[in-house]
Amino acid sequence: MAERWGRRMGWILAGWLGFAGCAIEEPPCPRVEIPESTAASTNYCQCSVSALKDQAYRMTQIEIDEPESLAGLLNTMWKQDIRNNVINVLFAVSDLKVGSAAAFDYLEIKGGPGWRSPKDPLVLPPAVGQTSEDAVDKYYLLSGFHNTFRLEPFHGNQCVFKTVADSSLYFHTGPLDNPAACATELTPQNNIPMKNLKVRFGFNPDCTAIENGYLEACLTQSDADKICMCLITGTCTIKPISSSNYCAGQCGSGWTSFGQALSAFKLLPTCVTSEGEIGYRIQGVFKAVRLDGKYSPVEVPTFRARGAGRLGG
Repeated sequence: MAERWGRRMGWILAGWLGFAGCAIEEPPCPRVEIPESTAASTNYCQCSVSALKDQAYRMTQIEIDEPESLAGLLNTMWKQDIRNNVINVLFAVSDLKVGSAAAFDYLEIKGGPGWRSPKDPLVLPPAVGQTSEDAVDKYYLLSGFHNTFRLEPFHGNQCVFKTVADSSLYFHTGPLDNPAACATELTPQNNIPMKNLKVRFGFNPDCTAIENGYLEACLTQSDADKICMCLITGTCTIKPISSSNYCAGQCGSGWTSFGQALSAFKLLPTCVTSEGEIGYRIQGVFKAVRLDGKYSPVEVPTFRARGAGRLGG
C-alpha cells in the first residue's frame, strides 16, 4: 500500500512540476458550504459542559474551497490520509469557564498535529467496518507544534464558538522522524505553518463530535518557498548536500520545492498576514470526533527529524 501511495504521489508532483503549462485532470471539487451560523442553541450542548475538560477530538474530515485550483486534488488526498491515520489534527479542551446552565463563557483548546501508537506502519488503515480511530491505541499531540486557542460563544449561541484572536496552526504530517515536509529554516522545523488562523465550530447534542467547523488561514509565500517535499515515499533522507538547489542544500537529494509546485499551478497571492506578508488563502470546513479513551496528554517529545519524507498534505 505504501509503495502504491508513493507512486501515486510521485505522478502528482511530476504533473505539478513537469506539465505546468498543460491542463491537469483533477478529481471534482466538492461543493463546500460556509454557513454564517449553525442550528439553534437548543440543539446543542445537551451534555455536561464541565465534563468537556480534558476531552480531545480528532479531525475526521476537512474540505477546502480555497485555493480553488488545488481543492479537488488536496481534498481527495487528505480524505485518504485522515482515514489511514497519516494526518492527525487534534483539539484538546485545556480550559473552560462554565456560565449559566448548559452554557460556556469561553473555551480554551490546545490544537495542532499529533501522532499515535502504534507509531508504525506509516499508513494505518482501519479494518473493514471499523473507524480510523479503532486502529489506534492512543493519539498524542506533537510537543512544540501546538497552540492554544481561546474561543467564545458565537452570536449568542452558547454552544457554537469562534476564536477570539487569530492564531497559527503548524501542520505536520507523519511522526517526527518521518516527516512529509522538510523545512529546516522554519520554526518549528518541518512544518507547514498556517498563519492568521480563524476557527468556528459547534458541538453536536451530546458533545461527542465537532460539527459545522469552519477555518481560514494564510500560508505565506515566503514560508512556501522554504518547504520541500519528497516525490516518492521512503526515498528522501534529510541529509543536506552541497548544491545551488535550495531543497538539495537544505534537505538533500530527492526533495523538491513546494513553492515551485504552487507556481506551477499559477497561484497568485490571495491573503496578507497581520505582519504584512503575502500568501495563499486556505479556507474550508471540517468535522472532528471525540477520542473516548484514545487520547493521552503526554506529548511525543520533539527531536530533529531525520527520516524518509513523503507528500501528505
